[in-house]
Amino acid sequence: MDTQIKKTGVILGSFLTQFIIVGMLFTYGLLMTEFEKDFGWSRTILSTIGAAGWMAWGVLAIPGGYLNDKIGPRLLLALNGLIFGVGFILMSYSNQIWHLFVIFIFFIGVGLSTHDISTLSTIAKWFGKRRGIMTSIAKIGTALGQMLIPPLIAILIIQFGWRSATFYLGIACCVGLIFAASLMSLPKAPNKEKSMENEVKEFSSNYQFWLLAACQFFIFFAMFTTMTHIAPYGKDLGLSIKDSALLLSIVGFSSIFGRLAIGLLADKLGSRRTYLICVIPMMISFYGLANSDSVNVLYFLLPLYGFSHGGHFTIVPFTIAEYFGVDRLGSVFGKITFFGAIGSVTGPIFAGAIFDSIGDYNLAFHIISLMITVCVILLFFMPKVTTGKEI
Repeated sequence: MDTQIKKTGVILGSFLTQFIIVGMLFTYGLLMTEFEKDFGWSRTILSTIGAAGWMAWGVLAIPGGYLNDKIGPRLLLALNGLIFGVGFILMSYSNQIWHLFVIFIFFIGVGLSTHDISTLSTIAKWFGKRRGIMTSIAKIGTALGQMLIPPLIAILIIQFGWRSATFYLGIACCVGLIFAASLMSLPKAPNKEKSMENEVKEFSSNYQFWLLAACQFFIFFAMFTTMTHIAPYGKDLGLSIKDSALLLSIVGFSSIFGRLAIGLLADKLGSRRTYLICVIPMMISFYGLANSDSVNVLYFLLPLYGFSHGGHFTIVPFTIAEYFGVDRLGSVFGKITFFGAIGSVTGPIFAGAIFDSIGDYNLAFHIISLMITVCVILLFFMPKVTTGKEI
């Protein structure tokens, strides 16, 4: 009974952590338009500010994964959650570019560094055969955050301005994330699970590690470009700030289906085939975005993208656990996340620079669609794996 309570606490704590951090992360596209309006900063500069935070997240994910394996998720998530919330409080006082750079590198980036690694690796250690669906349930918090927090901040911005909105939401982040962290724990007896080779080799020498790292780079390049630029892209097509926030909510809502479907499929089909099923809709959506400027087409394509967006965050920790085992899951996850962070940095800057140069995002969407196609091809080279799992 005590074990079941702890498992429930881990799922709830992970759910709340994902809801708050990713939901707040998705507000930056809306805040970009406010900074652009108030200060006249270009989208390249604003994208670079966000990218600096993503880079800090990626660099810190490596020691974050190590610390999670050594000291556990509770203290790590509480400290990083407090730092993340303080970042948004400080953002409300910003009026210089360097202010935002400092905030994104030392507060937002630090807060991001363990939200996935700590929560998802902890779930993997608690659950065996039901790992996929339990990860999906926790990641539904991400989807609901994407759905609910951007419209909330849009309403607060309209009513009170962006400074008050970020200040009060920052306080709410601190409280909510510390509470969520208090629910986290590790099992006393580790989940006994062997990797594909029984004894895990040094993962940086395994070609499947580099295939997964490359896929993480390409997909994060696409994801963070979308997260940063889809709301400004909607405004360029004539949408209001509320309707632009709705675009982020569509991604969040459709990602629920991706998280659940991919979680269920992963438990039945394994990681390799499920990963392919996950990524293909994203590839289709970017080919569509690259060849259309219609708002109606955008509304049609975003659910496809959202399915892949949600499913990706379910399948990655599942895949890592299946290929490398759970003993060093945090460490391996942290290293693969680093490569994703490189994509998250370069993608938004690249798209912002293209927009500032030629006035639209079509070329960026064409290049991203090709990158996701390469990712699909790489996944065909992942070996099949058989693992023995215990709940």
